[in-house]
Amino acid sequence: MEIWTETTIEERKLVIKLSNEGKSQRNIAKVVGRSVNCIQKILQKFKKTGMLANNEERGRKKIMNSITERRVIHQVKIDPKISAPKIAASTSNTLGRSVSAETVRKKAGYNGRVARKKPLIGKRNRVKRLKFAKGHILKPQQFWNEVIFSDESKFNIFGSDGRCMVWRKPNTSHHPKHTIPTVKHGGGSVMVLGCMAASGV
Repeated sequence: MEIWTETTIEERKLVIKLSNEGKSQRNIAKVVGRSVNCIQKILQKFKKTGMLANNEERGRKKIMNSITERRVIHQVKIDPKISAPKIAASTSNTLGRSVSAETVRKKAGYNGRVARKKPLIGKRNRVKRLKFAKGHILKPQQFWNEVIFSDESKFNIFGSDGRCMVWRKPNTSHHPKHTIPTVKHGGGSVMVLGCMAASGV
């Protein structure tokens, strides 16, 4: 059984040259060392397209072009909590053909992770907290020995608040866009106040 290998450009040029000289396909096949069927296909393609090189695009055509891929990435950056099926639906509507959620996940270039819940802190409070931290970073140990840290937390009576998936890159779990803001007060829960100092809880 013949083992098929792709013909080179030089072989194809030789096939065309011999054909123009009036050689039969059978004789050309003997000279080139290829089957008559192979010679026939080369001549047919050259007659039809005038080309000897392979087609640049082979295999299955990409569902999304570079513009669409950038649009998907942009959607994820703007709203990390948007789901892959939702992006797939909007992309399918734009392209006029079906795009799967799995394709979106591959093209997005982000990892799907559960969003971390963080206390809801406004921009003004963020500035105040950062200023406080910088103002106390060099305080001596004796100072901290006399400080009491206190906080309160909500525990739901009727189960958790569920979870939310987000798109994010590694080491970005605490970015505001990748977290779920939590508030101190809410119904159906128990508030617990605690404090600790250098001596213990």
